[in-house]
Amino acid sequence: MKGTKMGMHASNRVNRHLGQRILATLAIVAAVCGGLITGSAIASEPAKCSTGVDKVCYAGYNAAGLKQIADDLSDKGKGSAYYAEMEDNLTKGTQGSLTLSDGSNLPFRLIGILHDDKADGSGKKAGLTFMAWNALPKAYCINGVMPTDNTTTCTNGYTNKGGWRDSNLRQWMNNGEIWNQFPTDFQNNVTTVLKQTNNMDYGNTSGSAASATADKVWLVSYRELVPTIYDGWKSSNGFQALSQEGSQYEYFQGKVMHNYSNNNILSGIYETVSGSAPSGAHNYMWWERSPYTYYSHFFLLVDSTGGPGYGYYANYRYSVVPAFSF
Repeated sequence: MKGTKMGMHASNRVNRHLGQRILATLAIVAAVCGGLITGSAIASEPAKCSTGVDKVCYAGYNAAGLKQIADDLSDKGKGSAYYAEMEDNLTKGTQGSLTLSDGSNLPFRLIGILHDDKADGSGKKAGLTFMAWNALPKAYCINGVMPTDNTTTCTNGYTNKGGWRDSNLRQWMNNGEIWNQFPTDFQNNVTTVLKQTNNMDYGNTSGSAASATADKVWLVSYRELVPTIYDGWKSSNGFQALSQEGSQYEYFQGKVMHNYSNNNILSGIYETVSGSAPSGAHNYMWWERSPYTYYSHFFLLVDSTGGPGYGYYANYRYSVVPAFSF
């Protein structure tokens, strides 16, 4: 009898220890799973804008949130949980805001989803591409030395040689004066993409073809605005290259119908957010990155009526309307 009781006590101790170990194991599993679930929930919630803090805000998301959404789109394509939401924002023309270093606001809109190639060699598309919906406060030439006052021309720069790739404006937008106007949270989250432009020699060089540059901020090309190339340029040496400078962004499809004449949706973008022309602007137009196909010293512009086929001297100052991707 005594031996039986001792055996029962021993068995009970073993069972208690086994039960405690099972409970401990379950607690660890629950903690780990809970942590993973919580971490997943946090990771899947893009950061929202905070009034007075965030200098980039679009559809309620700040720059980090937009980057997170864009990365998810880049990885999952149309299968992303954010695709329908962003497509709806694009269709509606939802407007975001970006605060520049001088305190002024630069409105912007979503113009493309999974449109631009990333420059990191991954073969993936940038999730979101935006374009400003007003001009920067100051007008710039594409080539030349900027004046220190409101003179409407730059010193030298009377050429489109080297196209967008070799232009002064590209340097200012990606590493210089214009880049420095953007807030840190913007700079830390934008995605570098590949932009195709006629960079071979001059805009009217025979046999020209488009080549890629890696850009954080850029100007849209003529081809990215319009559905087709203007037939009147077919005899020009640079026509073939012009047709290779990307494809029409989704936002402009059905809205920009004319490749040489008025498009209402593009007509007022040359203005600053205050409704005035940028300081130093020669006229009411905004730059494209496309060299003009007939001449060696012109780049294309969008005029005040929204006509995208106007060309003028690279050393004159016009409105700058940046585009960028996350």
